[in-house]
Amino acid sequence: MNAPRIHILLSFLMVFCPATGNLWVQPSALGAQELPPMTEEAGPDTGMDTQLRINKTTLLEGKNYRNQIDAAGLLLASDNPAAREIVLDVLRRTDIPQARAAVCDALNSARVAQKPLKNKGSFVKPLIAILTSVEDPLIAQPAAEATLIFGYDQVKQDLENAVMDPSLPLNVRMNIIYAIKRHPDEQAVEKLVSLLENSDPQIVDAARTALSSIGISVSPDPAVRQQMVAEIRARGVQAFLRERVIWQETRLRELQTDLSAWQKRCLTAMGDQYDSLADEAAKTSFLGRQLLSPEIAVRSWALDKLQELRKGTGKLKLADLEQTLLNLIADPSKQVRLGTAKLLALVSELNVAQPLLKQLKAETDDQVRREILVALREACYVGSLATAGRKVPDDIRKETLEWAVRFLSEPGVEKVRTGAETLGKLLEQDGLKPEEVDRYLRALLDRYALAGAGADPAMRGYLLSAMAGLCSARSTCREQAVKLYGASFEQALTDKADVVRQNAIDGFVNIYKSSALRKLRENMANDTSVAIRQKLVDLAGEIGGPPDLNWLAEKLGVAGESEQAWQAMLKILQRSELAALADWRPKLDALAATGKVSLEQRIAFFTLVEQEAKSENKADVLKDARVRLAQLYVESKNLKQASEYWKTLLDVVAPGEERQQIQGQLLRTYLGSGSVDQAVELISKGLSAKDLDVRPTGSVAKIVEEYLNSPTTTDPNVFLASLQPIKVSDPGTLQDWRALLSGWSRFARAKKSEDAGRMDN
Repeated sequence: MNAPRIHILLSFLMVFCPATGNLWVQPSALGAQELPPMTEEAGPDTGMDTQLRINKTTLLEGKNYRNQIDAAGLLLASDNPAAREIVLDVLRRTDIPQARAAVCDALNSARVAQKPLKNKGSFVKPLIAILTSVEDPLIAQPAAEATLIFGYDQVKQDLENAVMDPSLPLNVRMNIIYAIKRHPDEQAVEKLVSLLENSDPQIVDAARTALSSIGISVSPDPAVRQQMVAEIRARGVQAFLRERVIWQETRLRELQTDLSAWQKRCLTAMGDQYDSLADEAAKTSFLGRQLLSPEIAVRSWALDKLQELRKGTGKLKLADLEQTLLNLIADPSKQVRLGTAKLLALVSELNVAQPLLKQLKAETDDQVRREILVALREACYVGSLATAGRKVPDDIRKETLEWAVRFLSEPGVEKVRTGAETLGKLLEQDGLKPEEVDRYLRALLDRYALAGAGADPAMRGYLLSAMAGLCSARSTCREQAVKLYGASFEQALTDKADVVRQNAIDGFVNIYKSSALRKLRENMANDTSVAIRQKLVDLAGEIGGPPDLNWLAEKLGVAGESEQAWQAMLKILQRSELAALADWRPKLDALAATGKVSLEQRIAFFTLVEQEAKSENKADVLKDARVRLAQLYVESKNLKQASEYWKTLLDVVAPGEERQQIQGQLLRTYLGSGSVDQAVELISKGLSAKDLDVRPTGSVAKIVEEYLNSPTTTDPNVFLASLQPIKVSDPGTLQDWRALLSGWSRFARAKKSEDAGRMDN
């Protein structure tokens, strides 16, 4: 036999043990040497007498079956001979069936986890004794699984003698058939095939079912069955094991597909029921019941829905579910623990700090540990606020900070990020001694220094981000942080990594503010990073002054940067005096001529000028701004807004040529927007005041003729008819007015005839 190939195949089987729970094969079953253990032997126990007593009591009297299995596992791993005697005694006793099953499950768990078992031969007789005496499959089947710690050769004689013993109860023999089936050995298959010749039809049916469950179809013809057994022998051990693994994998995929389909149907039905509920309280109550489900998928689904509710409204009350959520923090499922931690990070008003800290100490999964620390951080932060209804004890806050420092020192970017963000958030609040604060601040600085320029840029960015936050105005330890971190920020401004420079800017600005902008715009206004350029633009909008307008204007018209630069300019201009606005009027016109400033942006600028001129009582500048705004609104087709500005100007302009020009613009705006009544009213008032230009070659005549000749004018006679009732008292004005009306009427008739002729043709 080729030993290396057998070992490869065995390793392949081991890979699938956790997934199937029953594919472990002992090397001795194949006549090969036993493989070296995958884990080290357990070290010497300390405080053994006390621990033994606790484990024994838990195993014998525990109310939680999982705890009983764990206690059995600890006893099995112990080097103390007394621990082994306790386990063997439990297996022999018939008055504690649940404890016996727990030991069997612990043996099976050790097999699946590839944990070494000393003197495991001592378990053969107790396990066989259970199988040959217990009818209850809830006890017998764990014992059957436990026999897989041995090769089939080691249990073959006992099992095969028992299954053939007609004096044993039928249920016992059925359990033994189950045990034989579980052994991946061709001899076990051969025995099951032989049972098809048994005189007891129930044994025959059980054997046939067992063979079918491991993917072996049997013929009713004994000769064919014997030929099948011969072929299995001829193909050899490797082929037998390979075929069994392939069948197991196929069956596993089928079961997983079926399970996934049923889970999807179930969750869809639950989702429909959830969506049909009328209010948030009913939905929360429904989800609370699902959190108690024994199914992992259902508990996880409920947690996801609660997260959606909380994120959607921000006001979700979970006080009634507090105890349920506390229990789920330590749920056996990683998926559920992870979902619970993420939810609790959103509802930090619950009293969860102590349970979160307890689970953080016990948690072994890195991803869950990170999320628990995030939730604990939020609970501590909210609990340290002056407005907090429930205070988090100082010792929990300090212990959380210690965990954050521990995360900083562990490998992995996400761990460092979580530790840095936790320190950054919790150190913002008061309540620590200066020397304590200094130690935590230095932990961040030391970790940043340790990372060095060659470390992951994201990690250095996260560290700098936390350091920058501690230098902000909201930080109670700002003064200490500034002294420690200033040099690091300035040095990092020249770093090659964008994310490092970006966070260094935040810290640099938090320390130096306005003077920082002056230095940054000189060196980084045209940085290669778009994000950094945008950050500087935003900073200029926040604290910049007129000197920043020039470099911001250079970004106008640049794709992806123009609008942000313009918004920053507007903020600066809003803080500026009228003189600065006046300086920028010709510059803006020049930019508009090259297409770098849009119509809307020009309107926004002259609106600022209008507001500032009104504030400073500069009448000439105010009038000019309103003229420009009226013209720009006409250009933008917002004729209603344009007419409002023309009306405002008309109210303050003295009679004369300028007034007549504004009247003409307002009339054109009214007619362009279809406001015939307002146009008629404007003409009527102008005729009464004798300040309307009614010359045949004047502006009014020209504007009305444009309107009458416009293809958009549906019926000019409606407008002309509205003009007829206007009364004019001044004889000279009346004569000119009648001449205009007569000319417009002839113009309208001629246009109508022309249009009719075109239609006939």
